[in-house]
Amino acid sequence: MTDLEQYIYNCYLEVSRKSNNKPFRYRKDFEGFDESENFIYVTKLGNFFNKFPHIKVKDFFQAPYSVYNEKYFELKYFTTQKALKAYTIYQSKFLVEDPDKPETIQKVKDSFEFIYNFCKDKKIDFNGYIDYIELDKKWHEFLLHLKYREIIIYPLFSFPTFDKVINQYDRQIKEFAFGDTLNNINLYRTKYHASSKAKKISTLIYQTLNSKLQNL
Repeated sequence: MTDLEQYIYNCYLEVSRKSNNKPFRYRKDFEGFDESENFIYVTKLGNFFNKFPHIKVKDFFQAPYSVYNEKYFELKYFTTQKALKAYTIYQSKFLVEDPDKPETIQKVKDSFEFIYNFCKDKKIDFNGYIDYIELDKKWHEFLLHLKYREIIIYPLFSFPTFDKVINQYDRQIKEFAFGDTLNNINLYRTKYHASSKAKKISTLIYQTLNSKLQNL
């Protein structure tokens, strides 16, 4: 088994156990696993995640537990279109629900971590993230990060130039290319500014990471 396949199976174990408030232990010895009924599903999932590397493995397994009122999903389930649909719903729910929910706050923090690492890798300051665009691309990079669900939109409202950059694009074109995220941007902006936690946390993290990058 590949390292990715072992990681996939252990993520499945972790999420399925934690979702039912049960202890779990990562599997370390995979000898003979190729003879188990789950091997074919792990192989299929390995191919799937290789094809769509932007999909986070743990999020994919967590999705149906958060979307549906079910206590257990077999590994086989995650090789079906139903699992992909659950993942799509799961990703969208962070926007349409209260931004102050613990799951969404964690997504905000994860998004900032991704942005920080991207800026560090590209050797740009934190403010430069919104303005950054690769020479061979027509879209600003943060839009692609939104599209491929590397980040959610709430942290972007803390960047001073966000609205200026987003308004450079034709409304119909950006909504066609990036879907509901930008189609409902005014709703999400309102939720962000009305929040009691998300805005404060975003502002604090933005200031902290901006200062940290300037001092590198």
